Amino acid sequence: MEEKFDAVIVGGGASGLGAAIKLAKYGFNVVLLERGERIGSKSVYGGRIYSEIFKRELGSLDDAPVERWVRKEVLTFLDSEKGLSIELFTKKSEESFTAYLSNFNSWLGQIAENEGALIITGMKVDDLIIEDGKVKGVVAGGEKLYSDVVIDAEGINPILAMRAGIRRDWKTNEVAVGVKEVIKLSEEEINKRFGLESEEGLANLMVGFPNAVGGAFLYTNKETVSLGVVVRVDSAVKNNLNVYELAEDIRLHPYIYRLVKGGSVIEYSAHLVPEAGVRGVPEKLVSDGFVLVGDAAGLVLNRGFTVRGVDYAFYSGVLAAEAVKNAHEKGEMSRENLAVYENLLKSSTIYEELKFYEKAHEILGEEKFYSLYPQMFIEVFEELYRMDKPKTVYSVAKEKMRERVSTFRAFMDFWKVVRSL
Repeated sequence: MEEKFDAVIVGGGASGLGAAIKLAKYGFNVVLLERGERIGSKSVYGGRIYSEIFKRELGSLDDAPVERWVRKEVLTFLDSEKGLSIELFTKKSEESFTAYLSNFNSWLGQIAENEGALIITGMKVDDLIIEDGKVKGVVAGGEKLYSDVVIDAEGINPILAMRAGIRRDWKTNEVAVGVKEVIKLSEEEINKRFGLESEEGLANLMVGFPNAVGGAFLYTNKETVSLGVVVRVDSAVKNNLNVYELAEDIRLHPYIYRLVKGGSVIEYSAHLVPEAGVRGVPEKLVSDGFVLVGDAAGLVLNRGFTVRGVDYAFYSGVLAAEAVKNAHEKGEMSRENLAVYENLLKSSTIYEELKFYEKAHEILGEEKFYSLYPQMFIEVFEELYRMDKPKTVYSVAKEKMRERVSTFRAFMDFWKVVRSL
């Protein structure tokens, strides 16, 4: 551990592994420190990963641990008992896939090692080595490990990033807590219940239950279903929600229960996730000898009906590696030389999309979109299917809005959603 490295990467998630793979390809002497007992052991995620960035950087996903390619997109509105779904089916899409993130990151870790990166697991990084205002390495396992640059891929808890003066801690309206159960069902039963073929997958995002800022998700794997709930922390506190009970609550919901009944819960996990979009990205992402990537940098996009994070994290690590290569060629890991990372990120698809959907965080923070409107949508459709008297969609909608929200207010809310999401 007395050896000096070209780069120390803190964290074995997708962002850290993206940096390790790219730096090792460039011939850098790089070490990745992961506090988990193995790569992937602390990885928690709903289950869907977008493929384009990985295909571009790695060449192929043929040997990746893909569970199913998402061919069905479902958006569901829930109340306490009922569900209303909109479904899109695409036969040949390979834009995204379901996977166990632990297996996927383990696969990325093997690629990094094959390229020559040193990965040390079971190693917690306690602090940064800062000398003359510059980051010179890390303190881990009671030892000082020196390097030209530290790439911080520590995840949602930005302890090192705050130590480096890069970012503040998160506010309660900027992070959400997600709880997930993995439910065992046979491949044949999953195909039957969700109308799928063996390699086809389903991604179902749900809103309206629980009655708070957040929603639920369901992803199909080969022989399991990933089912869970994500609720913003401030809303969970305001609504006095017991987060640890949410996964069971959604599993027992009448709409969901029929899809997973008879299955066995084989895994339970919980995790914090960034929810602020571009507003959660720090103004500075580098300092002398230090680069911030992945969740710690807030690089997650939630549009309500799609959520992206793993591919963003991986690509931010790749871009950080490019910046380190640039700084190395210039002879110094200074803030000025490493600022190439900020430029690369802001000209990338990651920042472009985060910036494009900048207003999504504001819209998705309004509780009426999780309570009032889902309830109204369900009631409108329920009434339309009753044959008790002649009615139009307009007359039913107007009736359901009465004493709840004005027609003008509803139109303006709908217009905000259409323009922002």
